[in-house]
Amino acid sequence: MQLNHAFVLTLIAASLAACGGGGSSSPSDTAVAVNTAKPADPVAPVVPVVPAVPAATGENTGSVSARFVNGDNSRFIFTAIGLQSSGKASLLVQDTSGALSNIGSIVLTGNPSVTREISGDAAFAQGRWFKGSFSNSTGATTLTGNNASAHYVAYNVLAALPATGTFTCDAGTFTAPSYTGGTNISSSGYFGTASGTASMSFDASGAKIALAIDASAGGSTGKVSASTTIASPGSSSITGGYLSNGTGAQLMLGDGGAGRYLLIAAYKAQLANGANYQGVATFRCS
Repeated sequence: MQLNHAFVLTLIAASLAACGGGGSSSPSDTAVAVNTAKPADPVAPVVPVVPAVPAATGENTGSVSARFVNGDNSRFIFTAIGLQSSGKASLLVQDTSGALSNIGSIVLTGNPSVTREISGDAAFAQGRWFKGSFSNSTGATTLTGNNASAHYVAYNVLAALPATGTFTCDAGTFTAPSYTGGTNISSSGYFGTASGTASMSFDASGAKIALAIDASAGGSTGKVSASTTIASPGSSSITGGYLSNGTGAQLMLGDGGAGRYLLIAAYKAQLANGANYQGVATFRCS
């Protein structure tokens, strides 16, 4: 039987295609075909990222929008149990978190050393040392238990007071008020919250300040109120029982930059349950 030549060629082509010999695929095409046919490689299980809880991990909390610009007119206020200090900030060390670890002759050390409620910008630096040990000219203090707080603000003094003007202050930036004594409380009440309002105006007598801070901790509340005049850029005003562990404040003025002013307050408050607390706050006024 004589086969048609074209028919034989067709059969040969079909046979080659069935055996894979007649295809024309690039190496990349072949690789894709092989990979899609293989089972997927094992993938390590994804571990969920859980946000750190500062109270459990001992990490710093808060942040700054810019590093503090420490100049010739820089000052500080510092308050801890049994210690109130203020003066010229000749040496300040600020770490990458924005926390200060060296304030004049007061130095925080420890592993870990922890600062809470870090806040500030080019005009001020604020925070609350929470873990570690700080030393000054009188010795060293370990931050632990109800003694686990030392509050600070560094700021730049105004070159001069304006002759006139009334300025509106923001809601303020606060450290958590910390327990200093008085009525015995449980450890859950060692630290609280604070809020406040302030106003500032200038005349020939200086800066007229009105301040109100509400502190709350352990289910009890207290208020610090002050109405006073600060006569010169570098002076401060002490009101109420601030120096005797009562309710009161020490108030200072700072340069907020770009025509703005800072009102810095270190305060002590006795709550309705008889427990005493202290903290610091900075108000921006413009």
